[in-house]
Amino acid sequence: MEKPGTKRAFTLIELLVVIAIIALLLAILTPALKKAKEAGREIICKSNLRQYGLCGILYLEDNDTNFPRPWWIIYNNYGSLGPAGYNGCVWHNDQLHPDDQPGDLWPYLENKKVNLCPVFDSLARSGRADGHVTCTSTVPMKPQFGYSMNSFLGGNQGYRPGIKKQSDIERSPSQVAYFGEESLWKIYYKGVTLNAAAWFNDNVLLVARPPWPVPGAGPYAFADCLASFHKTNDPDRNGGKSNVVYVDGHVELVAPKNSFNACWVKKGSWLVD
Repeated sequence: MEKPGTKRAFTLIELLVVIAIIALLLAILTPALKKAKEAGREIICKSNLRQYGLCGILYLEDNDTNFPRPWWIIYNNYGSLGPAGYNGCVWHNDQLHPDDQPGDLWPYLENKKVNLCPVFDSLARSGRADGHVTCTSTVPMKPQFGYSMNSFLGGNQGYRPGIKKQSDIERSPSQVAYFGEESLWKIYYKGVTLNAAAWFNDNVLLVARPPWPVPGAGPYAFADCLASFHKTNDPDRNGGKSNVVYVDGHVELVAPKNSFNACWVKKGSWLVD
């Protein structure tokens, strides 16, 4: 019998039981917390593109329904930024700020946080971005932007449709992508690299059918293609989809193999089996 006023200490077995219970709870809760965190990041990515769509609609209303220029949505005259600039590295070069050279859409993007999907950011910083220009290795990986504009819109592509005004679109605005998430790495489909010419290197989703950009690349190759890092259990994130905001402002998930269909502005489509 214990004396009054004395404190009973835990036995070793009791401590081990408590530790085992805590470990069990952590094992149960950790996956759920991870999933919740991932879901939160997915929501942010989708919300960001919705804001991009709203900014794009405001731009159309303020500019007689003319689209912004795809290559110039963030920076004006991107060619003047030099080899460490728009040539593949401006998106992760925090020394080149668009406030110093604002492009067509930049004044509408008041909340600068909407320019970067946290999933994209995490993957880029972890080394998943495939570099294909020399400056990628010399410019620190500090992602600033991660969304691309449909290159078929804007009117400054003479060798492609180059739709300048919204009224020139032959398909419904709900069928034509305005902005999307471009792939950070090479994506393969039926033995062919979908993004045969490049992966994320600017703010333009340059989707084109063969034989351009790479003659003989095969019937499924594009220049650029949409991303594959959402809604997938594949650890390599090659089997997922991309968030896309359409001209009418709604957001959908689209598989990379359907990049052309999402961006095409003329009647008809190009089905991928």
